[in-house]
Amino acid sequence: MPGYNLKEGFYREEHVSDDELWAAFTSLFSSQATMVSSYKYGFLKAIIDNLYNTDEELQLSFKQLFSKFAEIYWNLILKYHLKQQSKKKTYLEQIIHDSVHKYALPDGIPYESLTDDMMDDVSYQVKQKCKKYVIGALFEDTKRLFYSFSKKEEKIKIKPEMYTFICKHKVAIEKLNYYEWARFLERINESGEADHLLSKIDESAKRSNLSFYRDILFQEFENKCFYCGRPVTKDYVEVDHFIPWSFIKDDQIWNFVLACPECNSKKRDKLAQVGFLNKICERNEIMVGKKQIDSPDISKRIKMIYNWAQKNGYDKIWTPRKVALLNDR
Repeated sequence: MPGYNLKEGFYREEHVSDDELWAAFTSLFSSQATMVSSYKYGFLKAIIDNLYNTDEELQLSFKQLFSKFAEIYWNLILKYHLKQQSKKKTYLEQIIHDSVHKYALPDGIPYESLTDDMMDDVSYQVKQKCKKYVIGALFEDTKRLFYSFSKKEEKIKIKPEMYTFICKHKVAIEKLNYYEWARFLERINESGEADHLLSKIDESAKRSNLSFYRDILFQEFENKCFYCGRPVTKDYVEVDHFIPWSFIKDDQIWNFVLACPECNSKKRDKLAQVGFLNKICERNEIMVGKKQIDSPDISKRIKMIYNWAQKNGYDKIWTPRKVALLNDR
């Protein structure tokens, strides 16, 4: 794997066209790229899933990336029993199976059921082992146009042109990555395990237990539906991704609202009308003031993501049947 043993690398500074940026990804997915395991597909997903968690310099820490990387693979390996390499277990599979034994966990336990200390332990082990192989390899396979990295400082810095490009074409790049990843896994897994691979990959980082966020929001802000204004109770309320999970692929409290079951069901993968965007920005500013969100520029960020979602085809705007009272705070 070219580049895997680099300790640091720097993205090419020169201006490049969209065609050249597309070529960087088609190079990654071409038959010329070396794929011994599925690591590069998984690491690309970890970056894209963290796309809106970068700092102002477009940097992501190894901790952020490998926490997501570990979560993705935990579910693929334990829940779906998918091998990640043809001839023997990868280091990643060994770490995950050893962790199950270490903590005496039941078979197939989902990642979200682990304690925070367990998650930290697993992601640390994954980072220490997998950073050696995957970071430099993906850096080279994307023609040094994706990011700079330092294994000593444990961070990557995305090339600004590439960041804008990925935001503009996020859905298309995700689908291409999933398709090639699924093809790779089909070659090394038995047919039954390889069924519905695209949905398994897509759902691998989605946490099903959102009760923690529900309790915070219910206690602090919302005893009525964010959209239609109907009263709700803890037993009759659902946590909604304001910007659909299918686009953002991340669980962050600044993107969560409480909704009645009807609104949550009808909204599904649509964007809410722009008035609700202003409403969630106001709500998030209150949470920043209470130090419940550690991101002072969160209003700017969520508006940016809303805009990118529209450009990626999320252009069906949803309004609840019962007109929400946006001025009723």
